[in-house]
Amino acid sequence: MPYRLITLGSVLTALVSLSLLAVEKHTGHTPGMNHRSMTGNAAALEQGGQAAFSALIEIVALLEADPETDWEAVDIDALRAHLLDMNHLILNTGASKSVIADDRIRFDIQGTAAAIPSIHRMVVAHSRFIEQSRGWVIEPRLTDDGATIVITVNDAVALSQLNGLGFYGFMSLDSHHQAHHFQMALGHSH
Repeated sequence: MPYRLITLGSVLTALVSLSLLAVEKHTGHTPGMNHRSMTGNAAALEQGGQAAFSALIEIVALLEADPETDWEAVDIDALRAHLLDMNHLILNTGASKSVIADDRIRFDIQGTAAAIPSIHRMVVAHSRFIEQSRGWVIEPRLTDDGATIVITVNDAVALSQLNGLGFYGFMSLDSHHQAHHFQMALGHSH
């Protein structure tokens, strides 16, 4: 747990620093616009508008700030494709849950035609990550219209937690997405 807090603190510090650097370096304006004429505190702004674009802004700023970045290996298009998968998973799917034993819960996920490949890519990858981090037994099964996940936990508290979280909360557990996105941008595969 202390390792996660240190890592989270380091990432947040880096993101705030890079956001401030990006505001300082930004010079492209429409006619008559400049940072001095803006009302409010522009340095306090953190979002670039749309969430996927904001994620790209943060990653590109980190890459630019690192003199060791191997630009030949950088793959922002792969990161964009993954962010699109995340968008499909959250906005173009539906999920149901059922507690099937004292230590087991099942999620059934269905999606639109565009979302099904995203479900297939993300559910399996995230299930593996959570299985390693939590020690649960997670059995994802891909279906023609989405996926089914059966999760066996080690105590009633975890089962209650998963029942409350549902599928989408399960997908947000042990947030590794920011570090994962950075690795993808560096050219490491999903």
